[in-house]
This record gives sequence, structure tokens and C-alpha cells, in this order.
Amino acid sequence: MAKILEKALHTGVKPEMPRIQSRGIILSNAVALIAAFLSTVYLVYSLRNGWSFADRVTTFVILSLCCILLLNKFGHINTSRSLLSIIIPAAAITIMMLPRIQNPEKFIYLRTPGIFPLLLATGIIPSLIFSRKERNLLLICQSTHLLMFAGYDVVLRWFSTQAALPTLTQYLESNLVTMLSYFLLIGCILSLKNIIDDFDQKNSELISHLGRQNVELETSNRVLSDLNKDIEAQNEEIQAQSEELRQSQDSLVVANAEIERQKIALEKSLDEKSRDLLMTNQQLVSQNNELQQFSYTVSHNLRGPVASILGLINLHRLSLSEEEKEQTVRLLETSALSLESIIYDLSRIIDIRHDKFSLYESVVLEQELLLIKQSLMTFIDKNKVTIEEKFAHAELFSVKAYINSILYNLVSNAIQYRSPDREPLIQITSTLTDGHVVLKVKDNGLGIDLTRFRGDLFKLYKRFHTSAPGGKGLGLYLVKQQVEKMNGRIEVESTLHAGTTFSIFIPVKD
Repeated sequence: MAKILEKALHTGVKPEMPRIQSRGIILSNAVALIAAFLSTVYLVYSLRNGWSFADRVTTFVILSLCCILLLNKFGHINTSRSLLSIIIPAAAITIMMLPRIQNPEKFIYLRTPGIFPLLLATGIIPSLIFSRKERNLLLICQSTHLLMFAGYDVVLRWFSTQAALPTLTQYLESNLVTMLSYFLLIGCILSLKNIIDDFDQKNSELISHLGRQNVELETSNRVLSDLNKDIEAQNEEIQAQSEELRQSQDSLVVANAEIERQKIALEKSLDEKSRDLLMTNQQLVSQNNELQQFSYTVSHNLRGPVASILGLINLHRLSLSEEEKEQTVRLLETSALSLESIIYDLSRIIDIRHDKFSLYESVVLEQELLLIKQSLMTFIDKNKVTIEEKFAHAELFSVKAYINSILYNLVSNAIQYRSPDREPLIQITSTLTDGHVVLKVKDNGLGIDLTRFRGDLFKLYKRFHTSAPGGKGLGLYLVKQQVEKMNGRIEVESTLHAGTTFSIFIPVKD
């Protein structure tokens, strides 16, 4: 069964296709199969009341979804994806509106809640199956879907006992929340698609670079093989003529020595290229792992707020009183703000990876710490925090934005995860050791159980004290990223319920 499903998902995929195009075909096949299965479930459930017009339309939709795989198989990829983008919402609107169009006097104006989640859910299909390079097809299909979504309420009013178009106020009162939700959902999906496409492009460039290096290595191997064959031929010729060339023995020794030197040089060059290839492979594996972790984090953290928003939209639709609607809108705002915060955090991570703050300049540690104290003054005074600093090496040449962010995150974490049994004490020192400025931040807070959490200490969205308010598990991740961008390293010593010491080793620059 698994092999059959795998073969169905890869229908239309060819080995010479670009990776992004192959992924689009596989995704469209998957969406078509899922939609066909769910439509079949709906048809079986509906047939218990007898064969109806809706059942005929649903049967047509199931057959059309199955034809998508055939279209992909015969190379009609754009046709299949365009059909997949509009067939389901078009069929749903047909089922709802055709009886009204034929006999509008029999129907009152009533917004059926079931069709709007369907239209919202199918709205993300064009954004999923079309890439950024297929902008025209994406725009056409997305605009067609938006037109059906936005115009449904207008047609619903016209083909009813009202037989009138809604005023702007009526339209906004009925559709403002759903339209905003539609644009929020599409915007989130497009943002996620854009991030994944960027990482896919970089991954493809790395693979292409690796392929070119492999070709160069194979060329070098062929050259070395030819040279080795030449050397062997020369050695055989020398051995055959050794009796005749005894008087030139000294010259022959010199020639052999030169040949041996060239052979060693070639072997050394091959070893260097092999090491370069190994390093490139390791970088590729590391970046692939980071891409997988980042993609998982993005999908995992965006899924919660989006699901919450969809649920709240349904609650808003079912609300009977204005107070319940207002409460739902407030909760929608909270979920939207949470989604915005997640996207902002991810953009900060991308900024660090793209070296947007790589300007080196003179950094005075006392001045940076003073700025941090001023920004955290309310929390320092409220919690009676004592901060002691002793900078034996008070100035360094580094990235000021990174140094400020590192100190801010470590000091704010020390305040946030303070111990309730004693007044907080934070000690900050700097020394010069073995060509590194060692910046230490020591606190007497709750501490960390390194036996359990050392492996997850600097991972994204990891927290180790659920009792402490606030915090998203982003600070230490950013600290490690920024330290590594400056070619430094970070070490941690901690005792549970006693305190933690972070040591930052930053290379000295002229």
C-alpha cells in the first residue's frame, strides 16, 4: 500500500526536473488525493438521504481530482494545478447557489457557516502548490479564489427573497472578520512559503557548488592518473635503457628525484582538495540540519496561532450576542499578536544568519552595561537586583550590536530566573586570556540542571524553568548565534538552586 501511495504521489515527476517543480507536483498530487478521499467520505455520508444534485456535483469533483494525477502524468502540470486551485470552492458554491438561482423566491438570506471554513481552507492551495517563479499563475488562481470568497455573500443576498445587493456597511458587518482572517491566513502561508523557498534556493546552490567541486576533483584524478601512467612508462623506459645510460646515472637520479617530487606535490594537492571536499560536505550536512530544524520550528510555532485564529473565527460566527463577539475579537487580536511575535523572532534569527550587523568597531563595556541598566531599571529596582562589574579589559574591537544583545539577554535572564530565597546578585567581569576577551556573567539564581538540559541549552524555544513568568526560549539561542558569528565560543557552569556562570570567549581583533 505504501509503495502504491508513493508511486501515486510521484506521478508526473521526472528525474531531470528541478527540485522545486518536482515538489510542487508531489504536493498537488497529495492535495488532490486527500481532497478526493474527503469528498468520497462526504458523498458516502450524503447518500444515506438519497441521490441529490449535491451528490452529482460531489461525484464530478472526485473524478476531476483523480484526473489531476493523469494531467500531471501527461505533462499538463499548470492545467492540473489551476484546476486543483478552483475546483473545490467552485463546486461548493455551485451546490449552494444553483437551487437559489433557479428559484430565488424560495430562499431567505441566511449565511451557512459550513461553506466559509471550506473556502478559507482551500484558499491556501494556490500558495502551497505554486512557487515564487510562477507568480502569474499564482496571482490568477489566488485572485479567482478571492473573487469567489468575497462575492459569495453578495450573490447569496441577490438570489434570495431580499433580491438586493448589500450596502457597504452591511457587507462589512457580515464579512469584515472573515476577509481579515482570509488575508491573515494567506499572508502567513505566503511568508512561510517565501522562507522555505529561500532556504531551498540556498540548499540548491550549495549542492550545485558541491557538484562542480566533484567534477573538478574527478578532472584532477584523471590528470593524476595520466601523470602516473607517464611516470610508469618513463620508469620502464629507464630500466630498459639502464645499461646504455650508466654514464648518465647522475642525471637519471636527478630526473627521478624531480619526478618523485612532482608526484608528492600532486598527491599533496589531491589531499588538499579531498579535505576541501570533506569540509564542504560537512558544511552541507550542517546547513541541511539547520534548515530542517528551522523549517520544523517555523511550521510548529505558526500552526498554533493559525489554528487558534481559525477556531476563534468559527466561535465569532456562532456568537449570539455582541459581548461574545467582542470577546472573540479580543482573543483574535491576542492570537494575531502572538503570530506577529513569532514572525518577528524568526526575522531576527534570519538577520543574524545573513550578517546584517557585521560592522566591527570599538566597544566600551561600561557604556554598553550602562545602557542595559537604564533599559532594565524598572525590573532592577522592583526586584532589588545588585549588579557588580569589574572590567579588567574594558574595551574591545567587535560588533557593538552583538555585544549589547549578549549582555542584555544574559542580564535579563539572570533577573527573570532569580531565586525567591535571596536578593539577586549579578557579577560581570572581563579579562584577557590567550588572545581572547573573556566576558563572564555570574548570577545566584535558580540555576540549570546541566545533566538533563546541556544538550538543549542553546536550542530554539527551549525553556528550563516553567515556574518563571515570561520568556520564550529565544535569548540563549540568539546569544550562541551571535557569539559564533564573531568566531567565539560560549561555556556554561551551573548548579541547580545556586546560580549560573556564562563565559563568552571573543577573539581579539586589531
